[in-house]
Amino acid sequence: MLDLAAAQLTTGRLDGAFALAGRALETGARYRSGRIIERARALRRSYTSATPPRAVREFDDRLHGIYL
Repeated sequence: MLDLAAAQLTTGRLDGAFALAGRALETGARYRSGRIIERARALRRSYTSATPPRAVREFDDRLHGIYL
């Protein structure tokens, strides 16, 4: 799923990419998979912007909630 999200990110489909990454993140948290969570973090680090869109901010909130 994260491979599909990365492909969508490279084509500029941010909403779809971070929606898929969010689902993968939920799966990683459910199964306590550090590998999935780390890959989701790497996907997030690959996107940089001075003002991230709402989909990215929501993904950041989910990601932050997992590490608290």
